[in-house]
Amino acid sequence: MREYKLKDIYKGLCESFEVKITPELENKFRDITQDLNLLHIDDEFANEILGSNKGHAAFGMLTASFLSTLAGMYLPGRYSLIHSVEVSFIKPVYAGDVLLIKGVVDEIYEELRMIKLKVNICRLDEVVCKAKMKVLVMK
Repeated sequence: MREYKLKDIYKGLCESFEVKITPELENKFRDITQDLNLLHIDDEFANEILGSNKGHAAFGMLTASFLSTLAGMYLPGRYSLIHSVEVSFIKPVYAGDVLLIKGVVDEIYEELRMIKLKVNICRLDEVVCKAKMKVLVMK
């Protein structure tokens, strides 16, 4: 876990990590949310709806949930408190995909003890999710 304090943070500071989407992660997320939409369960249905042959899509919010990991573990880490998140889902994610979650400090609001992060979540060199986050740096 990183422990950035506001004085240590600068515009352009970047942190990233990787995660693999597995059926186990999908099942745990489904158990928590009780989202039984066929797009996330039925391969044939998902292929028809998405016009692909990759099977069911992972939950978009599962992908977005790693924004919490980014702020809470990496940038700023220990002293973070997420204020707001704006997310855009660009492309479907599938079990087996390895995602790179990368956040860059875009702005610093010292008087508010807040940073703004621009985040890209990528599969290989392809962006699957974009986000803007405002995160308080509590200490």
